[in-house]
Amino acid sequence: MAYVRRQAADWAALIDEWRQSGLSLPAFCRSHGLSRGTMQNWVYEPTLKRAVEEARREAHSTPADRGQADGLPALEASLAFLPVHVAEPAPAPLPANRTGVEVVLGMGRRVTVEAGFDPETLRRVVAVLEGRPC
Repeated sequence: MAYVRRQAADWAALIDEWRQSGLSLPAFCRSHGLSRGTMQNWVYEPTLKRAVEEARREAHSTPADRGQADGLPALEASLAFLPVHVAEPAPAPLPANRTGVEVVLGMGRRVTVEAGFDPETLRRVVAVLEGRPC
């Protein structure tokens, strides 16, 4: 028996032919000059079985299914420039039960700041309450 190196697609075709033949696996291998052990590996061994299934999918798919168009690799076939619009992120809304922030300064002093406050005004208020110059 001459040694022939076959690809997964070749084994997929042989396995399909064997299943349609109605012969037992050993009888099919004898009639086709195949090694029974090698054929069994391609039929039952999980890694080789997956390779056969992938070869079948490839054989039955179109170039577009394989991500190719006019023989170009998938990446080149899908390259395109698309418009981009940059938008400012929307401010996160405050929870419904919270309308602002309360700052406790010490000695019982508190400042409550509502949503949308002016940060410069808050700095001045805190400076005055802390006894520092604005």
